[in-house]
Amino acid sequence: MRKINQLLALIVGCFGIVLLLLSVFTMLFQQAWFVLLIAVWLFVFSSCCYRLTPLFKARNSLDKFIRREQQHLLVFTLSGFFDRTHGPQWLLIDSIKEIQCHDDQFLILSSEQRQCSIGLPATKAELTQYFNTLLTENEKKLITIV
Repeated sequence: MRKINQLLALIVGCFGIVLLLLSVFTMLFQQAWFVLLIAVWLFVFSSCCYRLTPLFKARNSLDKFIRREQQHLLVFTLSGFFDRTHGPQWLLIDSIKEIQCHDDQFLILSSEQRQCSIGLPATKAELTQYFNTLLTENEKKLITIV
C-alpha cells in the first residue's frame, strides 16, 4: 500500500507541476474553472501526502479494519480520501481455511471457494501477530496463517 501511495503522490505531484506551468505561461489562472481545478488538485494531493505520513498509520490501526464478532470476522477496507472506510464484509470463521499475510495486504481463502483480499497499512509481521491474537487456539489449529 505504501508503494502505491508513493506512486499516486508522484503522479498527482507531476500533474500539479503541469498545472503550475500552465498557470505561469498562459492566462488560464484568470478562468474560474481553472482555479477550481487547482483547488481539486490541492485536495487530492494533500490526501496523497497524508497517506505517506506516520499519522496515517497511527490513525488506521488494524483493530479499525479487522474485528471479531462471535463467529464472524468483520473486514473493512480503506476507500476514498483521507481515512474513509468501506464495509464490512462478513466472513464466517468456521469457513476460513487459510489467511495469507503480506506487507500491506492479506488474503483470506475460505472453504466455499471464496477469496477476500484487503489492502491495509501494516507489515506482514503485524498482520500475522494480529490474527494470532484475534483467533482462539482451537481456530488456529484449523486455520493456516501464512
